[in-house]
Amino acid sequence: MNDKYATSLRGFKDILPEDAQYYYLIEEAIKTITKSYFIHELRTPLLENTSVFDKSLGSQTDIVKKEMYVFSDKNGESVCLRPEGTSSIVRSAIENNLIYDRGIKKRKYWYYGPMFRYERPQKGRLRQFNQFGLEYFGFSGTSSDIELIIIINKLLAMLKIEHYELHINSIGDQADRDEYGAKIRLVMNKNLSVLTDSEKATLDNNPLRLLDSKNVKIKDILSSIPVLYETLNDKSKKRFDLVTELLENLGINFIVDNNIVRGLDYYNDTVMEWKTDKLGSQDAICAGGRYDQLIESNYSIDMPAVGVAVGIERLIELLKQNSALSNESKYVILNDCGDDINLYIKTSESIRKAYPKLSFMNADPESSLSSQIKYAKKINDKFAIIINNNQIKLQKFTDNQNFNIDISELKNYLN
Repeated sequence: MNDKYATSLRGFKDILPEDAQYYYLIEEAIKTITKSYFIHELRTPLLENTSVFDKSLGSQTDIVKKEMYVFSDKNGESVCLRPEGTSSIVRSAIENNLIYDRGIKKRKYWYYGPMFRYERPQKGRLRQFNQFGLEYFGFSGTSSDIELIIIINKLLAMLKIEHYELHINSIGDQADRDEYGAKIRLVMNKNLSVLTDSEKATLDNNPLRLLDSKNVKIKDILSSIPVLYETLNDKSKKRFDLVTELLENLGINFIVDNNIVRGLDYYNDTVMEWKTDKLGSQDAICAGGRYDQLIESNYSIDMPAVGVAVGIERLIELLKQNSALSNESKYVILNDCGDDINLYIKTSESIRKAYPKLSFMNADPESSLSSQIKYAKKINDKFAIIINNNQIKLQKFTDNQNFNIDISELKNYLN
């Protein structure tokens, strides 16, 4: 593009009309399924105090160290564009007494909207991206974990997305993770030569993150130590056994995956990811888990919680690959009333009133009929609707026929 024109920032993408239809489809499915489960929407600001995320995400996570858009406002306060949804939802829920007021309130919320992270843009990863998330507060039992899994599976089914697998794991409590982290350090300290400087820093700060490394040498080395499940305390082990038993009884397919540990410090016990092999290296389309200690550590309130988040742009990439997804049918209404534009508009509005769920586009009524037909073929190559004085004609392009019909008869030709 010529340098004299303005361009979008790297990693920030315009949503063009041909992509907007996918967002509409996903948003409609989200509204349908959250209403079915009586889950309320909670909307938070895009801009938050940096402190909302610093402590909850963990000071050594990549998000806090490298990826947050942080700056000082005109009062010198540190603010940031939200990098994820959970911390903002927790802040709002506590600030507005939604989940605790002299006692625990059991609540279920959903959110949807843009998040921001400064990272290398690639397929399935942008610096501004959209997430749909679910957050359950006050529910400590395994049924809340299972319900979230059921909801995400239903959402994917509604969107006709099939090529994915549910991976689950339990990361126990902090003591379990510390013990397992020590085992990882012990074996990896003997193999430091295979680590990059970044991987060495991960080994020091959060060794469990090496479990989902793409480095084949690291995977081979760590395969020699017992899986994390063997380190779990009895309570966490029994809890995870019940989760897997419930999933089996419900006929929900899953894979117990020792490499699922999640990258944020606030998780405990059940963690989960929905993975696909259709998006290259960015294989997770949804992820989440329990975070029973987050609210206590940040707000001194003992509050069990669990949540999941879905990457909308990754869903859209999968929808685009789905040949079964049909485009919405569009119909063009042409003017053959001459200068009587009023009649043309009134009749076209009558058609819309008769078929409120369908899309009708008015051609330029001041153009010649031949020009309107030429344009209409680009929108719908099957037929167009022509308003001719007080009559409606159907112009079929396949055999170049046209005939008069009543508005009520249109339903025989509209998909």
